[in-house]
Amino acid sequence: MLLSGKLKTVGRAASLVSLLMATMGSWFIDSHPATEESCSPPLVWQGNGYCACFVSLKEALRMAFSPGHHMLWLVCLPPALPFLSTLLLILSRERRWLWVCHLIAWGLVAIYSLFLFVAYLYRHPALILWGAGLSGVVAVAILAGEILVDKSQTLNQSL
Repeated sequence: MLLSGKLKTVGRAASLVSLLMATMGSWFIDSHPATEESCSPPLVWQGNGYCACFVSLKEALRMAFSPGHHMLWLVCLPPALPFLSTLLLILSRERRWLWVCHLIAWGLVAIYSLFLFVAYLYRHPALILWGAGLSGVVAVAILAGEILVDKSQTLNQSL
């Protein structure tokens, strides 16, 4: 049982590292009026007089706490929830309600990031938010892993 607890801790720390890596990719798009000639790479032409640039979650968090953007931090909140839940699980004794909250946090990240990825991909095929897509894949993998580990431990205890 002690080895399984250490493996869970290592797996959860690895999941946080994976999510942290995904925050470096594009999560949001900031568009501004421009002409097609002035919209050169890394900017992407959206049409209808707008040019877009990709914004990582790290940049969005930095902008969220700058003056004048008092509500932007709410948009960045769902990806931050697994950090809190994982740290609570690692630092405290594992309680069932805390584990359920941990699963809910990862589920919210999966839904939120995959929705952003698919919605922008559908709306503007040239604008791929790979950071949001990677986060969604990581969140689904973590959810599956956590549930499988819990089921295997439940099976082992019942034998």
